[in-house]
Amino acid sequence: MRELPGDVFVTGQLLPAQLQALAEQGVMGFINNRPDMEAPLQPTSDELEQAAHAVTTDYYHIPMAGGITPGIIQASKTAYATMPRPIVAWCASGMRSAVLWGFAHVDKLGVDGVMASLTDAGFNLEQIRAPLTDYMQSLNDE
Repeated sequence: MRELPGDVFVTGQLLPAQLQALAEQGVMGFINNRPDMEAPLQPTSDELEQAAHAVTTDYYHIPMAGGITPGIIQASKTAYATMPRPIVAWCASGMRSAVLWGFAHVDKLGVDGVMASLTDAGFNLEQIRAPLTDYMQSLNDE
């Protein structure tokens, strides 16, 4: 599990029992960035949501497959703005969750701040610098 600013952690696929264990350790919110049926034996979002609600934690399913869209970015911003912390976000490896965290926080941290935070957490995501810069510019143009 890798830590990002804002009491956020990203990781690979979690199972329902792991959500319960994390909630017992104080995790208050979960973000599932993995589409259903991406891999064999992967728990469905419904199963994970039931597990999260059984331990009275918040749960968002914001699946990312094929690329970043404005809707996914907005859903991520909403989740991070409204969920109690700490938050654990996951996908297959944690990489997509880290990217979406970056897009959801670039307006507050700036491109360099997001990139530094991702690097500090052990992610080599230099390839998102240009898209983050473009997104930041689109926010400034609004």
